[in-house]
Amino acid sequence: MSSIVQSRMQARAQSALSVPQSEELELALPSVSVISYSGPGGVGGVPASLAPMVKRLNTRVNWYALTEQPQADFTPPSEGNGRLSVKQQKAQSPTYFGFSFHKPTLPERLMDGHRRFCQSYLSPLLHGFPERAIFDQEDWKSFKHLNELMASHCLIANSDSYPSLFWLHDYQLSLASMLIGSQAGILLSQFWHVPFPSAKIITAYPCGKELVEALLQNRLVGFHTKDYAENFMDAAQFFYPELEVDRLAMTLISERGKRTKLSVMPLGIDVPYWQNLARISKPYSEALAFKHDLAPQVILGVDRLESNKGILERLQGLKHLLSNKPEWHKRFHFVQIAQEVKEPSGELKEYTEAVERKIAIINNEFAKENWSPIIYIKGSLNHEELAAWYQKASVLSVNSTADGLNLVAKEFVAAREDEQGALVLSKNAGVSRELSHGAYLVDPNDAAGLSSQLFNALTADAEENHRRMLSLRHAIGWNQLHSWAQGFLRETLTTEENKF
Repeated sequence: MSSIVQSRMQARAQSALSVPQSEELELALPSVSVISYSGPGGVGGVPASLAPMVKRLNTRVNWYALTEQPQADFTPPSEGNGRLSVKQQKAQSPTYFGFSFHKPTLPERLMDGHRRFCQSYLSPLLHGFPERAIFDQEDWKSFKHLNELMASHCLIANSDSYPSLFWLHDYQLSLASMLIGSQAGILLSQFWHVPFPSAKIITAYPCGKELVEALLQNRLVGFHTKDYAENFMDAAQFFYPELEVDRLAMTLISERGKRTKLSVMPLGIDVPYWQNLARISKPYSEALAFKHDLAPQVILGVDRLESNKGILERLQGLKHLLSNKPEWHKRFHFVQIAQEVKEPSGELKEYTEAVERKIAIINNEFAKENWSPIIYIKGSLNHEELAAWYQKASVLSVNSTADGLNLVAKEFVAAREDEQGALVLSKNAGVSRELSHGAYLVDPNDAAGLSSQLFNALTADAEENHRRMLSLRHAIGWNQLHSWAQGFLRETLTTEENKF
């Protein structure tokens, strides 16, 4: 590349340094290629946060994912218009200026092996449960091959864009950076959405070195918490002793001068989206009591059926509460909304069965007349339905034994415009670092402690709920999805030695 072009690229990157955090990026942004495993989602997601910037800067986004781009279940009205009917809103789907969505067609055999490897090995390993991780050599080969094919597809489809910024999401496609990062004219960054386990775990098991090496191909790697970033630096230093690691600046520099910057940037949510949704779904929320014959108070759980979500541990805490507070029988319901993992295998299928057995046992033991303590709703609810349940809940219980962040907690807070409701939050959820001042923190494995905090949340008065909820709403307000996405791209473009 000529020195003139290189100088222009450096000048464009440096110009972003003077932009206030609250404003749009005011720089010449290269085309952005987003690569994710599970798709961009419908409304209220990352595309919505990037759309104003893309339109303003007249750039484009190519979004590559292995799942179909879903239709929007529900679109809240634009600001100042609250009169659209639910039928009209559901008929809408998000359209984004400058966005192109792509779903590569890959061999089904590879997809199956890749999915098994993620479910049976990588997920438990990364969440800190290596004893549950089952390594299969053939599935590992499928995982690597699929990552290579995905990277090749994205590079070919993006071949007419120079320069280009690639933004990787999801650990399932982390090895794609090995091929993408070797190309000229590409800025590569990744956000790591799940926990990064301690070096003791990641360095002792197969594929740990490959994951670390892949992340080091990026100019910027984002983590939800400082702990995850420090764990990564520990692992990188173990595998590559020659790395120069600056823990204060959170940079890693190889012997050849290749620099990887780490950033702690917990994911935000689209707060106005959930606020609008809460207003519109209010009538549905009020009807839930009649539809489900609910007791005066509701403890709510919203989780995927994965062992790291702590559903079984929560049920144990609930049983402890029912056993020790018989006077509270029939005064509350626990509502578990459980989203089944797509094509679960092995332990995930067993976990689903264990959860359902435990629910049946508790309901049989404590049922009275026409009241059973647990209402079990299995399936994916759209955002409108979730917002209704968030408003109906007296308490939301997030009991993750390990979790990258857990956005359910933030969605619940955003939907509570009445500034009531309580959050009982596992200290092992990544979001606990942000929401610790307003939540009731718990050890997810301590049934007695969880029972005690659930009871405290149920019996708190309106003034206490108001005080805590105000703190929670303040916490989610300063770091919203729009600023999170733009902040990440800004830091990618302004990272030191950001040269093509």
